[in-house]
Parts: sequence; C-alpha cells; structure tokens
Amino acid sequence: MIFDFSKLPEDIQTKLGPFGLGHKLGDSAAGKAGTDAEDAITKTWDGLMEGNWSVRVPAAPKVSLKEVAANLANLSDKEKKTAQAVLASLGIKIPGVNA
Repeated sequence: MIFDFSKLPEDIQTKLGPFGLGHKLGDSAAGKAGTDAEDAITKTWDGLMEGNWSVRVPAAPKVSLKEVAANLANLSDKEKKTAQAVLASLGIKIPGVNA
C-alpha cells in the first residue's frame, strides 16, 4: 500500500509531522533510561538533521539464558541456590538448571 502524505489535508499534515517525529525519537530511546535515553534521542535527531533516516542506536545489551547458565556454573553451591531462587521467583527458567 502507498499513501501520499501530500494529499492529506493541511491540518492533518501539521499534526502528523510532530506526532511522527515524537514516535521516531521515542523509538530510539526504547529500553533506555536517563542519559542513555537522552543520548539515543540526540543521536537520532542529529542523524535526521543530516538527512539520515536510518540512524542506528545500539539496543540495550541482552543476556542469553546460555550465558546465565554458564555464569551460574561458576558460583559456589550457596550462591547457586540463592541465584536459582531469585531466577525462579522472577519466572525465569534456565534449561538444565531450574527448568
């Protein structure tokens, strides 16, 4: 489907531009907080000002269950029990550990 922005009534164009900009900038801060969010928004704004629509802001780091399981293996038995209890209380299931 193709939609021609220029064919929208002027009043709608006037409202839609800032609305879309807010979403574009807000999306760049998704999953971030504080200065990280502000930095992401600023980077996106600067890119848009340079004519770059596809500014890439790194996503928040992700931790895999495999990494968690590997790190659990390095804990003492007491630490493992504590960590497993916390993970279970959060509803996080790690195959081979608490699944």
